[in-house]
Amino acid sequence: MDHVRAIDQICNDLAVEKTPQWLLAVVGEQRVYCYWRDRLEAVYRISTAKNGICQLRDSEGTPLGLHKITEKIGDGAPWGTVFIGRKSTGKIFTEYADWEEKGYVTSRILRLRGLQEGYNSGGNCDSYDRFIYIHGTARERAIGTPCGRGCINMLNSDVIALYRKIAIDSLVLIRE
Repeated sequence: MDHVRAIDQICNDLAVEKTPQWLLAVVGEQRVYCYWRDRLEAVYRISTAKNGICQLRDSEGTPLGLHKITEKIGDGAPWGTVFIGRKSTGKIFTEYADWEEKGYVTSRILRLRGLQEGYNSGGNCDSYDRFIYIHGTARERAIGTPCGRGCINMLNSDVIALYRKIAIDSLVLIRE
């Protein structure tokens, strides 16, 4: 199924209005596709969870389904800035001795909220409560392979570019 039909079908099934901008993250391809009015604008390489796909709290799996961007965090922060608890530390990841091992959240954060009750919203499977983001990473060499802890990791320059383009409330569909 092509990307536009996939988002149209899930929006129709859930009675959700499709936003002008939307993203499709495909776990099996380790890619995120950025659309504007159903026209492909950009494709970025990503890294999803090392633990695979899973909706459940504490699974460290990447959740599937329809989400929306509820927060954009990191306006004006320098490339590689580390965020802990969604707050800037004021430091670049290379200032930390353990930066190559740690999965630091860097540069920008797009926080996601699941839109499918009982699947990625509410209870033990709530993407928002699990702090699922699209964000930059200190482990840029691993982009393109599943190595994260549930979020969608991107190159820092790519997440900064995406952050500039994408609006709050834009839809994000995560598929296998």
